Amino acid sequence: MPKADEVAAAWDRIVGWLQRHAPASAEALGPGASDAEVARLNESLGFGIPDVLEVWLRMNNGSTAKDSEKPIPGGGTARLPHRDSIIFPDGMRFLGCKEIAGRHAEYLHIARDIGDGDYWKTPWIPVMETSDGPYGILLDTQDSSGSPSLLSFSEGDYPSSCLPSLGAYLQPLADLLESDEAPSVTEGRICWPD
Repeated sequence: MPKADEVAAAWDRIVGWLQRHAPASAEALGPGASDAEVARLNESLGFGIPDVLEVWLRMNNGSTAKDSEKPIPGGGTARLPHRDSIIFPDGMRFLGCKEIAGRHAEYLHIARDIGDGDYWKTPWIPVMETSDGPYGILLDTQDSSGSPSLLSFSEGDYPSSCLPSLGAYLQPLADLLESDEAPSVTEGRICWPD
């Protein structure tokens, strides 16, 4: 099965479970990304996103549909993540096209500011992140010969190898949700153990 099909099948199972068991979390999922949103993301990154990410974003453009924004004194806006947007273990949410582009640009800016090209590399695409700090999962698109691997990142540490593919993250998650060991649900929201 092609890697993009694996991602689509696993994500479909995850969304189905959320809709049946954690509707508040399911409502945080954005509608699928449009052609224009994917094109803007590709333009912002400076390269085309891999098919595994495109199929995922076209199914749901992140879990940030309930998030809000507030103005920052002096200009700009701050994103206020909604608690329902946390759908993954470790307090992580699924970033949509806009959030991916913004976080990617921010991390590259930090790398330039501190003069450390290993802090963040252009081919790294953040796809999941906590709402309280720079911790998450990224797709490493440096090797274009196959499906991008996943790296975990956290403040103060360089990204490190996590899993060989996005499917390798989503498939076991779908299995877990469909098992007797699924996380609890409170007020329609998925609640992962600490």
